[in-house]
Formats: sequence, C-alpha cells, structure tokens
Amino acid sequence: MTSETPADARKGSRTVLGDGAITVAERVISQAAQFAIFIVAARVLGPAEFGLFALVSACAILLFRVSEFGWAPFIMAWSGEARVPRQVLFIAMICGTAISLLGILGARIGGGLGLAADTVLLMEYFAIWVALATVSSAQKGILIWQHRMKASAICEIAGELVGIGVAVGALLQGQGVLSLAYGRLAYQGTHLGLSFACTRMVPLPGLRGQVLRDLWTFSTQIFVSRMFIYVRLYLATFIVGGFLGTTAVGYYRAADRLVSAVAEIIAVPGQLLAWTRLRLARDGGDEAGQSDRLRRELRAFMKMLFAISAPVFLWLICMSDELIHGLLSAEWQAAAPLVAILALSRLFFLFGLLTEPVMSVSGHARALPVFTGLVFALSTALTFGAVHLGLYALAWAQVLIAGLVMLATLWLFNRYVGVTPREIVTDIWRAVFPLALGTGVLVALDQGTATMGLPDLLEAIGFGLVALGTYLVAIWRLDPALWAAMSSGFRKRVMS
Repeated sequence: MTSETPADARKGSRTVLGDGAITVAERVISQAAQFAIFIVAARVLGPAEFGLFALVSACAILLFRVSEFGWAPFIMAWSGEARVPRQVLFIAMICGTAISLLGILGARIGGGLGLAADTVLLMEYFAIWVALATVSSAQKGILIWQHRMKASAICEIAGELVGIGVAVGALLQGQGVLSLAYGRLAYQGTHLGLSFACTRMVPLPGLRGQVLRDLWTFSTQIFVSRMFIYVRLYLATFIVGGFLGTTAVGYYRAADRLVSAVAEIIAVPGQLLAWTRLRLARDGGDEAGQSDRLRRELRAFMKMLFAISAPVFLWLICMSDELIHGLLSAEWQAAAPLVAILALSRLFFLFGLLTEPVMSVSGHARALPVFTGLVFALSTALTFGAVHLGLYALAWAQVLIAGLVMLATLWLFNRYVGVTPREIVTDIWRAVFPLALGTGVLVALDQGTATMGLPDLLEAIGFGLVALGTYLVAIWRLDPALWAAMSSGFRKRVMS
C-alpha cells in the first residue's frame, strides 16, 4: 500500500480548496442570478402569471428528474475507459428527447382541452428545456469524471449570466411569463455548448452487456433514492398549504428559500468534491489498500466540511432577525424564527450530503433506496403529525428529522466504510471551541449594539465577518493541522 507524503497532502488540500472555491463562486453567482430574476419577475408579472410559471416549472422539473435518471452519478463513479461515459451520454440524449416529446404531446393535449395558447407554448418551451437539461446533467458528470471541476463551474457561470441577461431583457421588453422560459433555454443552451467544447466527447451508441446491466442497476438505485428526496421536499410545502393556509406557506417558503440559498452554496460543491476526492482515493493505489484510503479521505473530508460549513449555519441562526428584516421587511418578521430553526436542521443534516457519493463510490449504492425510503416515510409521518401543532412545530419536526438522519448516516458510514462515530467526533472536536468562541462574539455584538439602530444588513454582514475572523484565529492557534489544510488552498502556487 502506498503512503501519502506531506507534499501529497498539501497538494490534495490545495486541489480540494481550489476546486471548492470556484464551485462555491458558481453557486453564489447562480443564487444571485436566480434571485435577481425573481425580483424583476415579481415586479413585472402579476400573481396569476407568476403562479402559472411556478406550476409549469414545477412540472418540468419533475419531468427532468425522471429524464436525468442516474446517468451522471454512474459516469462520476466510473473508473474505466472513456468509451463508456460517451455511451451513457448517448443514452441520456435519447432519454431526454423521449421525455421532451412526451411533454410536448402533453402540452398539445392540454391545448385541445382548452388551455390558453400562451400556456401551451410555455409548456412546450419547458419540454424542450428538459431535453437540454438532461444532456447538460450528463455532460457535467463527464467533467467531474475528468477531474475538471473548474471547467464545470465556468460553464455554469457563463450559462447563468446569459440566462439572466435574456430573462431580464425579455421581461423589460414586455414578453411576459415566456421571458422566464427564454432565460431557462438560454442558460441551458449556453451550458451545453460550452461543456461539449470542454469535454470534446461525442456521444457514442452501442452500450450493451454487463456494463449496460450495471448502468441500469446503479442508476435505478440512484433514481429511486433521489425521487424519495425530491417528493419529500415538495410534500412539506403542500402539507403546510393544506393544513395552515397560504400565509403560512409564504412564511415557510421565505425562510426555507433563504436557508436553502445559503445551504446550496455548501451542498453542491461539497457533494461534487466528495465524488471527486473519494473516487481518487478509491482508485489511487492497489486494491488491498482501497478501504483504508476511503476511510482516510472520508474522515479528512468530513472534518473540512464541518469546519467550513458550521460557522455559516450558526451565523444564519444568530442573525435570522436581521436578515429577514433587512432583505424583506417587518411584515415578514414571523419568518425569522423559522430561518433559525431550519438552519439548525441543515446543520444536523450536514454529513447527509455525503451519503450518495460515499455509498456509490464504495460499491454499496444498493442500500440507498431503502435508506432514503425509510427517511421519506419517517419525515412524512413526523411532518403530518407536527403540522397540527402549528408552523413552528412543523419546523422543529424538520430538526428532529435531520437529527435522526444524521444518526442513521453515521451508522451507514460505520457499517459500509468503517468510519466510526467516535472517530468523527475526535476529528471535529478541536473545531468546537473556536465555533463557540466565534458564536459568542457574534451574539455579544448583536446584543451589545441593540440600541444603536444600525442597519440590519450591516449588522448581519459586519458582525458575521468579525465572528468569522475570531473563529479563524482560534483555529489557527488551536488546530494548526486544520488551519494548514484550510489555508494552503488559498496560497499562491509558486511551484507547479
């Protein structure tokens, strides 16, 4: 078994943080672009038009989730020759085209049943988007398989910038709800063209035999697992609306949108980096040492993920009032406690981000559908039970669900990868005191300036930066190894 040298460790840390930085930048730009489109659309469109867009968009997203199946995860987990990813890409194109044609057929049938012409056209545009998005998803998987996360992020950023330009321009020119479909198509078309230019891999037919059976088995497991998650996410909103009314939905969605926007900046880079780093660890030596390499990489990755992510969620918890009041208005203040509660649930769910890449790369993807199915059943039961006690009780139920998922995730890692909960606690323990110190500074600043009348966003951002500086100094003094790993990715590379 090969041993990792200090130089290898530093190089690996630089790679993780460098790839992570550009991927985080991509998520930030994506969230900012989507938020800007939302603001302009809400001011230009009426509630009926925007509601129509939301309904058609939700249906299109569900079609896309069916169409993308599990092609990209199979590509990202593949460890053989380049011919197979090209063949999977071809299958993704066929599947996307077929689902797109079904969507167009459904739109035409709806038109025959009396839907307005603009609605039919909107549905058709989104059906075309499904085909483009399916191939884009597989292309992104190929870029990650090629260890080209920076190229993948650049393609996403370029697509988002083109998309926001087209959508906002069309809105201001009076194109109505179709403007949002134009933006989606422009984004996806740009991403698809650039990603093909980067991969230079032409789709190839002919996948058959054992690899085709492996693709079907693996992708089915991923698909079932993901659909449980997607349905669970949509179900929470429907339950709130059905039992508590539209006002409660507004508060819940506002809080969840804010927390999700921040969480996605962590979740997407975290998952993509996990796919890359775990697969490199698996394939980076002889087969006999594979388990040890996966264990070491998973432990190091979880420690880094916790150290980087936990301060963000604690900031959301402490600054929820200021964020809601500063971003929205006093009218939305009832959503502030929900922000804090939902941020706490995301903190507990942190290691759950790694479940899919860990189980897939380690060869245990077959356990994912059962795991996510149990989580779906548990979360549905608890959400239905809590909604009768009110909106805040429902939010606290999400914390309970996340805590149970965290315990189950740690059990999975112990059973299938051999990383014990004791090892995880030992790895992250040194970051706990710096977190407590930084959080204490944040709370002290917030309480100490309560009567000064500072702008809410200034408090949230300014106090957050002071607390972050305190946290980083404490890490530097108390955990030099973690500080070296965190800081090495941001140093200039004077030598290649």
